[in-house]
Amino acid sequence: MVEFGLKLEDNKVDKWSTKYIDYEKLKSILKRAKSGYEYRDELISRMPAAVVTEVTVERERKKKESAVSLLSGVSGISSGGGAGGVPLEMAVPKLSSNSLPNAAMLTTATTTAALEATTNKNSNNNNEGGKVVVKDKDDTQVINDTTPLLTNPPEIHNVTTTTTTTTLTRENSFNSLSGMSGINRTVFKVTSYLGFASEKAMLHQAYEDADDKLSLFQRTYNEEVHKVQEFYADKLRDVSERMEALRADTSFLEESVQRKKLRKKEKKEMERKKGVVEKMKARFESLVQHHSTSEEESLDEEQMELLHTMTSTSGIEFDTPTKNNKSGNKNDEESLRRKMDELSIKRAMDDIYRTATLLHNYSIMNYTGFVKIAKKFDKTFKEHKGLFKSINCDDGKQAQVLASKMERMYADWFCDGDMREAHAQMLSKRGDGLMMDWTQLRLGYRLGMCCILALWVAWDCVWGQLKRGEVSIGGRSAFPVFRACFGLLAWHWFWGFSVYIWTRYRINYIYLFEFDPRNVDTPIDIFNDAVEETLVYLICTLLYYKTDSDDQLFPDLIPPGAYPMFLILYTIKCLIFPWKLRKPLWISIRQVLLATFVSPTFFLTYVGDVFTSMVKVFQDILWSVCFVASGDWLISEKEHQKIHHVHAWSEAMWYKNIAVPLICLFPLWLRFNQCLRRYMDTGKRFPNLANAFKYAMSQTVTLFGAFHPLYLMHNRNDNYDISLSDDEEAGIVFRSTGVNLFQIFWMGLFVISSLYSYIWDVYMDWGLGRREYGFLGPRLMFPRKSYYFSVMAADLVLRFMWVLTLIPPQSGAKFELPAYLSAISMVLELFRRTIWSFFRLEHEHRQNTDGYRRVGVVPLHFSTEHKHKYHERHFLGWKVLLEVVVVTSIVIAVSALSVIMAQKAAHKVQMPRPPSHAADL
Repeated sequence: MVEFGLKLEDNKVDKWSTKYIDYEKLKSILKRAKSGYEYRDELISRMPAAVVTEVTVERERKKKESAVSLLSGVSGISSGGGAGGVPLEMAVPKLSSNSLPNAAMLTTATTTAALEATTNKNSNNNNEGGKVVVKDKDDTQVINDTTPLLTNPPEIHNVTTTTTTTTLTRENSFNSLSGMSGINRTVFKVTSYLGFASEKAMLHQAYEDADDKLSLFQRTYNEEVHKVQEFYADKLRDVSERMEALRADTSFLEESVQRKKLRKKEKKEMERKKGVVEKMKARFESLVQHHSTSEEESLDEEQMELLHTMTSTSGIEFDTPTKNNKSGNKNDEESLRRKMDELSIKRAMDDIYRTATLLHNYSIMNYTGFVKIAKKFDKTFKEHKGLFKSINCDDGKQAQVLASKMERMYADWFCDGDMREAHAQMLSKRGDGLMMDWTQLRLGYRLGMCCILALWVAWDCVWGQLKRGEVSIGGRSAFPVFRACFGLLAWHWFWGFSVYIWTRYRINYIYLFEFDPRNVDTPIDIFNDAVEETLVYLICTLLYYKTDSDDQLFPDLIPPGAYPMFLILYTIKCLIFPWKLRKPLWISIRQVLLATFVSPTFFLTYVGDVFTSMVKVFQDILWSVCFVASGDWLISEKEHQKIHHVHAWSEAMWYKNIAVPLICLFPLWLRFNQCLRRYMDTGKRFPNLANAFKYAMSQTVTLFGAFHPLYLMHNRNDNYDISLSDDEEAGIVFRSTGVNLFQIFWMGLFVISSLYSYIWDVYMDWGLGRREYGFLGPRLMFPRKSYYFSVMAADLVLRFMWVLTLIPPQSGAKFELPAYLSAISMVLELFRRTIWSFFRLEHEHRQNTDGYRRVGVVPLHFSTEHKHKYHERHFLGWKVLLEVVVVTSIVIAVSALSVIMAQKAAHKVQMPRPPSHAADL
């Protein structure tokens, strides 16, 4: 799990960086306080019991004295409760360091009534000299769509009094070091640490040091909360004022929108009253006059007049053109002016909206930081547990309300009330790593090379051979090796595409997956790596096929089996190196494999789901391991054709009936265990046990496929004609002459499992299918509804394809896919998992569905100038250009050499032979 400090740095707004919680500083102080208490406890364990008892008695006496002083001070406040009463901070005495644990609790308990009594008196001065915002659940402001635009945002409450309830203060005790001068205090510390001081003094010093460090943590915590809350309140006030000013300047637009809505409502009412003939006639007339009218392209005269008034009176600068008095250009001039006005208003609204959204992110990160540091405090100092529970900054709900209201205004003015369209337009899609640079040029020309090689492989190794009636590359002995590497390569491309979509639509996958921001690649970097791997893959495929073909275009200097072997080694290298980037992945895979013993995080469940989609890939990886271990890669294709038993191990019982079914079951078993472990950790039957049941059904389909041949001869309702095939060594042929009830039951189970998985995808994983939201979900992050409905339809079909991948090969199922379609089904399932991940992370971003995070809200993913790994890895332009020039030169040289050799060969064929002497005779 990545440290929260890294998450905080990743999500900081650069210009506000000094206003965030200093999380590392608080951690450091808390660590020093912990070491002080550990040293004190060590002294207590080493010292004689008499000394410890004596010091304890002295501390208890000071506790009682402090408690009596405190109670007398509180009673003085209660009796003098008017405006001239004694201030609470003066009436409550400082507590002795010896009474730290219990006195702090006593202070909290005894001053609660006094605080409530003085709340009204101090409410008028809440903005002066405040230290921290302290809010209980009962004090939370209820905010909804009817809340005003926060003209007076929540104030920073004065905590000069409230911090007294939790401040761990002290007064000079019997042997306190506080009364000493600085030099004497230092000398005393040195002598005590050297062992020259008395045991009693050393123990008192240990208590003092521990209390000093703990008091420093408390003061620093309060100062950080005050700093954050003060900045948040100032920015919230600024955003609110700008929003009010914009609404005041454009108030006429709201009136115009209301009138427009009213006219639309009246028009709909009139249309409803019309008959069918009138409706068809009006529709026909509107279609005929569509190209001859410009009513749909310009605003009505009343709205244009209001826009002109806004341009002259608004405090916002609108870039409007000078009005042309010529009547022929009046409509064009008004249309242009309208567009310029709309653009200016949109820019102003976008700026306010972005600030409000960033402010919401700011509050989320700080709120989470204080929650986490308070949790660390509770674990470290259990005797003070809950001391900082009620002291935290604002959770950002008010900033979110401002952003929502801005979305509503934008939707009413420019999107005909469509909130989703407004949300999509107001959030800029420019994200991290999506800017144009030289790496995109590098990616572009390499991608062009991949396309040319892919066409060559497809034409020469597949279509050309099929036309001539020869075996294509799919029939070669090492083809499963290439298919396995292709599956891993395809997922690399799909992962880059996923990162691109998440980044584009502000889904904070780095935060949700708890990645280390220093080791995160941009989509461009991922695509660059994938292109390099694709080039190597296509070149190996082409060389393998051409070397072992009848064309003999390539010399037999390298055995054909060396190419799949090299591809395997290259794939292993890409999976391991660079180790700094791959290490977290392998750690996560190890934790997934130990699902029963490791509490699953959101990323671990995501990896488990991906594994369930890679069943075909794992089967081919198993085949490749056996292919290399058996030494079959050293045998050429021609020798394979002479050998009667090719890959005999693939027909062995241990491989066909044990290893392959286990490979099909293993990913489902891991995911099943994750669900059970999640149930053990949370105690929630739903959704954990229901999700486990989904994977149990899928395992049942796989088990039936694995042991289907065992049931063929025992089905009493079927009659099987058992005979030898034409090739006696091919095995027994089962010819069903009746109705196969087992096949019907298996198919029914297959359909039920697929539908159950599909419903779980839509309703649970994506949060869609809610009738109250038009069978979608609340506050969607993708702009168009068609995206959701299209993916839901595609997932229904591809879910059935996924269950087909769980059936072992040659299982006997009538609905089993042919072997030549296995590569296509593998890619389709990886594609389904990719589009599934888009909406799965969107749902997790919007709602903490399974409680993986302590704080439910997640900041949006903005370009905040954080120092990611890819900010340190820029490709210089001259290096990219040099690479382009070198590769282009090689291509031109090889092409020219090929043309020269072809012309030379053609010249030899066409050259006439000299006449022989025999012909002359």
